[in-house]
Amino acid sequence: MIKKLGLAEVEIFSQFNTGRDEIERMLNWSDFIVAQSPAGVDSVALIMQYQKMGKVVVLDYDDLVYSCSPFNPAYKTLGLRDVKVKDIDGKEYPLYEDGKHGFSIKDNYCRYRSQRDLLNIADGVTVTNEYLKSQYIAENPNIANKVEIYPNSIDFNLFKPFPKKDTGKIRIGWLASASHVTEMWMVRNILTKLFKKYGDKIIFVQLGDVRELTKAFDNTKMEYYPFIDLGTYPLKLASLNLDIGISPIVDDEFNRGKSQLKWSEYSAFRVPSVCSDLIPYNCIEDGKTGYLAKTDDEFAEKVGLLIENETLRREIGNNAFDKNYQDFNLEKNVVNLVKKYEDFYSRSG
Repeated sequence: MIKKLGLAEVEIFSQFNTGRDEIERMLNWSDFIVAQSPAGVDSVALIMQYQKMGKVVVLDYDDLVYSCSPFNPAYKTLGLRDVKVKDIDGKEYPLYEDGKHGFSIKDNYCRYRSQRDLLNIADGVTVTNEYLKSQYIAENPNIANKVEIYPNSIDFNLFKPFPKKDTGKIRIGWLASASHVTEMWMVRNILTKLFKKYGDKIIFVQLGDVRELTKAFDNTKMEYYPFIDLGTYPLKLASLNLDIGISPIVDDEFNRGKSQLKWSEYSAFRVPSVCSDLIPYNCIEDGKTGYLAKTDDEFAEKVGLLIENETLRREIGNNAFDKNYQDFNLEKNVVNLVKKYEDFYSRSG
């Protein structure tokens, strides 16, 4: 979007799958480098190398790396304890065990310690919400003057709804990456209550990496679709033809650092949603731009209000769209982001 709006020239590379010559060309060409969620001693060395080349380096985080969820793939290199989990049937199994399958608590602790060095040497840091900013500063008080908030935003040119189809059922959606496995019991409880009350009037639609719920609900009650690449994700989400969205999250430190993005994605398609009454969703006005719920029972109750009232679904969906178009619009917010980058650049000189 930065390039599209003519705000700056932009090139993107990954140190893992971009050729060495191509990376060298981009580095020589650039004035400013944004590194997404870097971690570890190797990242410290790379950033110092970029700065020796005269580059300004900004780090961007949308998660709290000091409290990485065991269900985030990054836990393998950042986790500091063994983890056991239960599947949907209640059977316990080890997810991470020190010394097995490349998981090393000693090595991870070194990466954890290097995070402070990364933040200290960076020319600037961007995070997605106030909670993340406060936590990173709490761990590193001397970076207080170089942490800025840039909210996760929606490209409304890509997130466009398809014409609505009447399937004869109310379609209730849940978008969930692997880091939200801990929420599957909440979702199961909520949906069980809803199926008990509404029966075949509703169907549960899941897009994501949490397959376990297919064991709890058969294909007459549930449609499951795995996540796809980001380029086609907006089209896939539009094709789900959702009537209602849900976003329950467990109240833990990692989730407090998450953003409002799932609500924004539903809202971009004018789909009303019910979300957990926690920090990431404090931008929702309960009963106007969405619903907030503290318990599984309250989730089921408020989803029920939307199931039973098409006019209410339309009203809240439209309000949510308007709020997100105003506050979480990528085309508008990226202008502010570039201004922050310019400020980092001027201060580095």
